Order: sequence, then structure tokens, then C-alpha cells
Amino acid sequence: MKFNTEISLSSYTQAKHWLILIFFPKAWSFICPTEVLAFSSRLQEFLYSRSCAVAFASTDSEYTLRAWNSTSEMEGGLGGVHVPLISDCNHKLSRDYGVLIEGEGVAERALFIIDPKGVVRSLTINDADVGRSVDEAQRILDALIFKDEFGEGCPVNWKKGDKGIDIAAKSKVEGHVEVDARKSWVGWARPKLGRTWSGTSHTSSRSVNSIAPMASPVRQGPVRFNSNGEELDPSSASVDNERTPSRSEFVSGNRRPLSLSAQGSIHQNAHGHGHSLSPTSKDLGSLDLQLNQAMVQQQLDNMQAALNNQRLGQDIGLAS
Repeated sequence: MKFNTEISLSSYTQAKHWLILIFFPKAWSFICPTEVLAFSSRLQEFLYSRSCAVAFASTDSEYTLRAWNSTSEMEGGLGGVHVPLISDCNHKLSRDYGVLIEGEGVAERALFIIDPKGVVRSLTINDADVGRSVDEAQRILDALIFKDEFGEGCPVNWKKGDKGIDIAAKSKVEGHVEVDARKSWVGWARPKLGRTWSGTSHTSSRSVNSIAPMASPVRQGPVRFNSNGEELDPSSASVDNERTPSRSEFVSGNRRPLSLSAQGSIHQNAHGHGHSLSPTSKDLGSLDLQLNQAMVQQQLDNMQAALNNQRLGQDIGLAS
């Protein structure tokens, strides 16, 4: 290795070479020599196969770096590597590249890949105690070279020899595209809703009840009425004014039939039986409202069952 040689970025760009510039914190440390030795042992793979030079830089003095390289590996040195070791003792290089730790006067463990035009194409900074990977540095370099040569992108885990992605072709969209944020959900739910609200009211209630915990707020608790038998609006009536129907109201059936909006309707016939929800294809826009209606229908069915049981009890009493 030559000592006291001036190195500049222009010397690599003029030769149309890529450059991997690797900053390390300190010589005579533990992680740094493993990196220098690893890249040095595979230097030919960068120089001859990829036209890429590799250089290491630290804020150590040139004398420190010379002594470190001249010392054998058994004694903690490098044993004479062939990659350039750049002394940045005035901190200008590491400060210009934005990797100087000012309070400590050392550079971060950073790696730059610079193209033949002098443009930084990749930058990685590791924790001070975590070394770099030669294989990963080569993979990124190969991907950048492939991108420049073929104009294609490189997907995850791409490596030399793999196919790229034609980004330009995939970016072309023909025609007008409309994006509906609810389309995927409604498209998925529509056929299921159709099956849920088909059949008898009891079947519909059981089907909806099984998915009710997944819905946005639905009506909870029993349907409440005022003294005139009119249903109370849960959003406007206070808790003190709400009450459950009396026993006489259950027996006499003195309660106001409930009708809902165009999303679907709940009716009661002369016998007090409820019909299932029957929303049209245009009325499936609000899933929350439909689930709410189904819960109300279920509550009406429960009330009707209680009324039937009460009447059955009275009939048995009269018969006896």
C-alpha cells in the first residue's frame, strides 16, 4: 500500500468508476478491522467485475493508520491490506459527508455508494458496534448498475441475475380510474347482506345477531315506550323518562307500530307478527343502519314471544 497519496473524488469519476466510501470510527478497535479485512479480501470482485473502487476513511492521523496497517493481525493490526485508508484528521471529509460526531471527533459507521458522475446513490449508517456486510454492499451496487443499464427497478431481495420490474410500463394507466373507498367493503358485504335478511324474521334476527359485535354502534337494550305507548327516541329521551312496557301493555299489545326509513322497514300486522327487513339493492349503502334495524326487529320478535307466552298462560288459567 502506498502512503501519503492524495485521493479525490474526481480521480474516480474521471476514470468512470463507482466508489464505495466507508467511514469507520477508530483504528485499533474491535469491529473496524473485521470490515477492512473483509472488503480487502474481496477487493477484486469490486474492481474487476463492477468497476468499483473501495476506500476507508477515519479521523485517525495518517501515522496511526500506517502503524495499524503495518501491524500483524495477531497483534490487532491489519497485516497490510490493499484498500486505501484515508486520514481525515482535520474532520473536513466526514463533516462534508454529514457523518461526523462533533462531540467525539469521530465518524459514524457510514457507507456511501457513489456513481461515476459523483452522485451519492446509497447511504447506510450503522450503530457503532454493528459491522457492514460485503454481500449487501455488492447487492446494492449491482442493483444500481442494473437500474442504470436497463432502466428497470429491483424488487425486494433482488440480486444479480434476477429479473427487474419495468416501472415505466407499470406506471401507465389507461382510461379514467375512479376510486371508491367503500367499494371493496360494500362489494364484499352486499351478497352476504342479501343472504342475511332473506327468509323469516327469526332467521334474519339470528343471522344478524351473530355478526352484530362486528358492527359500529348498534342500538342496545330493549325498545322503550312512553305512557301513551309511543316508542321513545334513544337519542332524545333521557334515562329518567324511559321505561319498559308495562305488563298490561304487553298483554293488550298497546304499542305503536314501528316504521323506519327507506333503508328498509319493519311492520307489524294485525296479529302483531313482525316481517323481516327487505332492503332493495339501492338501500344497502348504510350497513350500520341496517344492522340497527335488524336489532330492533329482533327485539320486537322477543316482545311478541313474551306476549304469546303471556296469552298462553292466561288461556291455561281460564281453561283450568
